Amino acid sequence: MYESRLQRVNADRSAKNTFMKVHLLTYLLLITSLQLSIAQKWSFKQHEIGRFGSRMGQTSLRDMDKDGDLDYIFGQRGKLHWYECRFDGTWILHPIGEGATTDVGGCAHDVNQDGWTDFIIGDSWYENTGSPFIPFLLHKKNMISSHDNVVADIDGDGIKDVVSVSNDVNHPVLAWYKIPLDYRQNWDYHRIGKGIHGGISPKGYADLDQDGDLDIVCGDRYYINIDGKGSKWTAKELVPHGGNRPDKYGLALKSWCIDLDRDGWIDIVQAEADTRDARIYWWKNIPEIDSFTFHLVSAEHTDQDFHSLAVADFDGDGDADIASGGGPLSQGIQRLVIWENTSEDGKSWQPHIVLQGYEIHEMVAGDIDADGDIDIVSKPWTGNLHIYLENMSTE
Repeated sequence: MYESRLQRVNADRSAKNTFMKVHLLTYLLLITSLQLSIAQKWSFKQHEIGRFGSRMGQTSLRDMDKDGDLDYIFGQRGKLHWYECRFDGTWILHPIGEGATTDVGGCAHDVNQDGWTDFIIGDSWYENTGSPFIPFLLHKKNMISSHDNVVADIDGDGIKDVVSVSNDVNHPVLAWYKIPLDYRQNWDYHRIGKGIHGGISPKGYADLDQDGDLDIVCGDRYYINIDGKGSKWTAKELVPHGGNRPDKYGLALKSWCIDLDRDGWIDIVQAEADTRDARIYWWKNIPEIDSFTFHLVSAEHTDQDFHSLAVADFDGDGDADIASGGGPLSQGIQRLVIWENTSEDGKSWQPHIVLQGYEIHEMVAGDIDADGDIDIVSKPWTGNLHIYLENMSTE
């Protein structure tokens, strides 16, 4: 009888141990599956576009040849080129032109409204005559060399205008230039406010006060378009906790206007650039007090120079995430990071390192492979390797 009881006890212990092992194995499998799921969710496959140039800016993604996919434009001061994206995954380099004067400012825009993408760069624009595989026509205008250019309809006439900012000692100004219906005429200059090194790109414009016209965000200030015609502006300060962080080139930020918390009002996302210890943060639009409140996204100290900014739904969950990367003034290992919007309203963020050990400068984002998710294209400031990061996260 004793042996029978002992056998039953041992059997119970064996069954219990087996049960615990099965549950432990199940738990480990669940954890591993979760880890693989998280890793796959933020997976990007790196492709080399090409090796060309140095100290480049003027980046854009546009369909230059009307073949249905996005091509990649970049410049080296006043010299401009584009990489043709082909359906077989190869990239072919083409010249656009040279002779313009600028810093890193430039943006794609159909200036003459002929259906072909032209390019505005500093004090000039390059005309795409419908044959994008040969050099474009250079048109010099009365504009300034600039760190940032964007296009937006400032005066509400249905034609997009050019906004430029520079802290050049000879002309430190934030200004806009009216593109007339006859684009060959003079592009009239209108001053908005003081110039800083950079602050309006990639998307520093929106109707912030919902009065039907476009306002401008430029670094440490936003400017309200009082009359809707761009002739009268009111400036208001944006001062983050602890103050701004200008460095050897002066104050520079990247700005992006978007309704981040989906409350119906346009907010402002910013990345500190050309500085050794930058932050990512956003400003919530509070219409009741006619002001914005500061919210930190990154760590307070990063040792990164965030000379890029893209705001998009990178993981396909329906809300906007934030991407940036370490530029030339970074003190630590340069990293490309996407901050996942985990609360959908901008209150909680989870950083994901997509790439490290590669300098990120003026990166751009768009659906390169036409698979429905947002990819990334970038290049360094000091170096010549252009890369395409294919988003595998939503597959």
